[in-house]
Amino acid sequence: MLTAAGTPKETTGLGGEAGLAQTAEIWGCVCMPAASQTCGHLPLPRTHFSDPEADEDGELTYENVQVPPGPGGPSILAPSGLGNNTGAQTEQPTAAWSSATSPAARRILPRCARYFLLGLLLTCLLLGVAAICLGMRYLQVSRQLQQMSRVLEATNSTLRQQLRLKITQLGQREEDLQGSRKELAQSKETLQMEQKICQTTREELQACQLDRKTTDEALKNKEVQRINLERRLRSMQDTLKPFFTCSSPDTCCPVGWILNERSCFYISVDERSWEESQSHCKSLSSNLAKMTDILYSYGRYFHAYYPGSKALTHRNSLESYWIGLRYQNNFWKWTDGTRYTAFFARGPGCVKVESKTHHMEKEDCHASLPSLCEMAAFKHPDEDYAGY
Repeated sequence: MLTAAGTPKETTGLGGEAGLAQTAEIWGCVCMPAASQTCGHLPLPRTHFSDPEADEDGELTYENVQVPPGPGGPSILAPSGLGNNTGAQTEQPTAAWSSATSPAARRILPRCARYFLLGLLLTCLLLGVAAICLGMRYLQVSRQLQQMSRVLEATNSTLRQQLRLKITQLGQREEDLQGSRKELAQSKETLQMEQKICQTTREELQACQLDRKTTDEALKNKEVQRINLERRLRSMQDTLKPFFTCSSPDTCCPVGWILNERSCFYISVDERSWEESQSHCKSLSSNLAKMTDILYSYGRYFHAYYPGSKALTHRNSLESYWIGLRYQNNFWKWTDGTRYTAFFARGPGCVKVESKTHHMEKEDCHASLPSLCEMAAFKHPDEDYAGY
């Protein structure tokens, strides 16, 4: 084994439990930061493996400490070249180290152990405090996380509900949008149709305007024609005034006709059949007379206006005239088609009236007799006529 001076010395190997404990205490003092200043220069007893110079000073430094190997183990600080010496030293009895240890070294080792235990206790205390703090912090963080989890869960639930509501609203808006698009398309179609109708109406309006101009021109021409016709009408009225007999402006008859109340009568002295007499009255814008008892109403006028009718007596014992009643379809009917039920004769035939006996009698329709025509009285063509 090498000493501090570098000269080999013979050392005595440490054995047994006392040597191991003493070695552990020495290494514990060396390794503890708190005891390094105390154990760095520990006074150790002089032994047979100490440096002579160190024996004189009475102190043992780190340079002079030699750690003996354990049982069966190599020397810690022994160089590789001295293996044979080391092996010899380990075979020495363990009692040599215990007997060589001084009482001063035994007093110093418990003090290092106390410092070591104090540091270990302080370290455990700090670790305990740190563990408690970490546990409390963990509990706080756990509670905060639970609270945040509840808040997040409630928020997520609210957001889900809002999302469902938004989705529903979006669907409704999409349907509304589709409906609006359809309505817009219909409105566009309606607008296009209205535009076409408007265009057609404009064209029709332009055509109407052209027609209005044409109509205005035609109206002007018609107005000129109306004026000319009025002039001609006045001239004709002036010409026709001598040809009317009027008792009032509303009751006029042609000249030669007999006016009675609202009717005009004409006696034709020419003898004709009933059909021929009706045709003759038609040519005069009248019909055969329609009356129930002609002699009561009009008989007094016949001889007064037609004295020549007395010449007819040489042909008939009584003077007779055709009236507008004849037998048709089993009924007696007037020329306007109305039925007459007061005449009781039966069978085909026509009716004549006798001016003297005041009777209506049935006669063969082919017999030749004078005729009595009737027409309604009319207004004078000139309403301002005052010659009555």
